[in-house]
Amino acid sequence: MHFGSEFSGGAKKAAAAALVFFVVAAVVLAIMQFQAAFTRTVGVTVVADRAGLVMNPEAKVQLRGVRVGRVASIDEDPAHGKVTLKLDIESDQTKFIPANVTAMIRSNTVFGAKSVELQTPDDPSPQTISSGAVIAGDRVAVELNTLYQRLVVVLADLEPVKLNVVLGTLSKSLEGKGNKLGEGLAGMSRLLGEMTTGQRAATLRNDISSAGRVLDTYADAAPDLVRTVDNLTVLGNTLRDKQSDLDALLVNLTGMADAGNDILAPKKDKLITTLSDFTQTATLFGGLAPGVQCFFEPIARVALGTAMAPGGVFGTDTGFFKFNATLRPNKDAYRFPDDLPKTGAEGGPTCMAGLSDVNLRTPAPFYVADTSTRPYQPRTSPQVNPKRLFQLMFGEYNGPGHK
Repeated sequence: MHFGSEFSGGAKKAAAAALVFFVVAAVVLAIMQFQAAFTRTVGVTVVADRAGLVMNPEAKVQLRGVRVGRVASIDEDPAHGKVTLKLDIESDQTKFIPANVTAMIRSNTVFGAKSVELQTPDDPSPQTISSGAVIAGDRVAVELNTLYQRLVVVLADLEPVKLNVVLGTLSKSLEGKGNKLGEGLAGMSRLLGEMTTGQRAATLRNDISSAGRVLDTYADAAPDLVRTVDNLTVLGNTLRDKQSDLDALLVNLTGMADAGNDILAPKKDKLITTLSDFTQTATLFGGLAPGVQCFFEPIARVALGTAMAPGGVFGTDTGFFKFNATLRPNKDAYRFPDDLPKTGAEGGPTCMAGLSDVNLRTPAPFYVADTSTRPYQPRTSPQVNPKRLFQLMFGEYNGPGHK
């Protein structure tokens, strides 16, 4: 009986120790399972500007609201203003996450803990995320305490007394002006409506388009404008350096103008009359200018030795006068009063077809003008007039009009 009691006491102690062991083992296994100790994971990195004030390790990593991993660690880099989050993504979930996924740090409530929300782009990559990938954290949700912190900074820099004065002044200025302010806002609304519709909108668009073209023109001409400004600067510096010389020039010009005024002022009436009378002479000389040119050009060429010297023509070299004579058919003899001259020709002299070339060997063309009552008809064959020939031989011809 005594041995049986001792055995039962030892069994109870062993059973109690085994129960404690199994309870502790169950708790440890539960904790390890909760911490995903038995889940295979893939490590990736998220780089963001900040992680938020309530971001802690073991935070959730979700894709479309489904948990796919957890935050392993958070490392801050104050020197560069960046935060690096190490994520453990479950291996069996990586097949649903494209390689070009992005991350957003957000919270479900205002004061709730943060989580990492993976976002799939519009054009997901066919490759899936792999171990060691770096994800860009492009957005971080703004927390209420962050707003409070920024508001405190603003209020610390803002002087409440001055703010009170400004608000008081603004209140007094707007007191009793509600109707006018409303009318002004209504008028502005109508004006904006007219500017966005109808003819005014088209005119405004045309003005904006024209302004763009004008600005493009100025942009193209900008180098020339800059050079012009530089040249003006150099010109201004030159005038400044030569100020004394410029003053002396202006003084001399003033003196010369005074002297000219003393000389010309008493004779101004005669000068005006002379210039007025010279107008007709100048007009006539202008009309005869081509003939004057044909007269002086051959003389100049002979003087410069580029044309035949006059001595060879007038016989100063050989003693013989040289000339060329040609017999050409003539028109009928003068008949009175049919051949009286007629003044129907217009235009001044000309210098065309080589008239100014003294070495020209071909006959120069001539003008046919309205200077006779009968049209000019040149004779193309010789004709003998015995009566006129007899008169020329025996001196009985007395000129035109002789019967």
